[in-house]
Amino acid sequence: MESSHQASKIMGRLLLVVTLLLLAYAALSQYTSPLIKKLAAHADAPIQISLRTKPGMVASYNPATLKAHFIVEDMNCNPKKTNCDVALPAKFFIPKQTNRELFWEHFKQGLLSWRYNPLLALQTGWGYLTALHEKRTNLTPPEFILLVLELTKLEPSDFSVKFPPAPQKRGARKEPAASQATSPAKKQALTLQNRPLMVEIFNASGKRGVALELTQYLREQNEKGILRIDVFNYENYPSLEQTSWLEDYSGRLTDVKQLSHALGINEEIRTGSAQNVMCDTRIIIGKDFTMPL
Repeated sequence: MESSHQASKIMGRLLLVVTLLLLAYAALSQYTSPLIKKLAAHADAPIQISLRTKPGMVASYNPATLKAHFIVEDMNCNPKKTNCDVALPAKFFIPKQTNRELFWEHFKQGLLSWRYNPLLALQTGWGYLTALHEKRTNLTPPEFILLVLELTKLEPSDFSVKFPPAPQKRGARKEPAASQATSPAKKQALTLQNRPLMVEIFNASGKRGVALELTQYLREQNEKGILRIDVFNYENYPSLEQTSWLEDYSGRLTDVKQLSHALGINEEIRTGSAQNVMCDTRIIIGKDFTMPL
């Protein structure tokens, strides 16, 4: 009986020592890690991480605005070396699934389903420990834990993704473009943040009349003051698409996210920089689109 009591006292002391060591390690990390400093202070400064998929991605996250931006890059170099074609952030993560599209789809599914699947937390933790052991990341455990906690606040529409311009194949149809160049006065007007969001709608679903139906719906929402949207053009997209998405040229990501939620499109927001685009945002209607009620 006494030996059992003595054993429990020893176990209690060991647990106390381990807890104190963990707290000391966390405190030391907060003072030495710039990433943890920014996360803890919710600083209005970007945190950048290199995701070594194929092609690679540079992730930038702002703790103050809870916005994440991904730039797809072609990084043909080792993240632990300095002789790279592009400037890589100091922190990196190499997932086991290096195909960018498959990794990104798995990542989005995790964001959507972690609340209903607690096992994802164990899988994520084990995946990180495996990556740390195999030297596929230089994120410390406190940095990783804080980043995961930040991700629990986000959903796919909080992410914007900028893709490199796709090479045009010979004989392929070009991306839709505006019929006339943007005038200086128009460019100045497009920079105003207090006006309705100007959108173009492209039907890539293969269903006739969907773009017109959505145009009428959005104009009704604008007249009622529910959404501040100005639809000035709708037409067919050059190809059929499985999923719907929004492509933004304005940088007004808060307004674009509101529009995305109103349409039920819970995908990442793609960002672009077309020369003659006269709209703020394009809505591409895929086969998965259903009209809002």
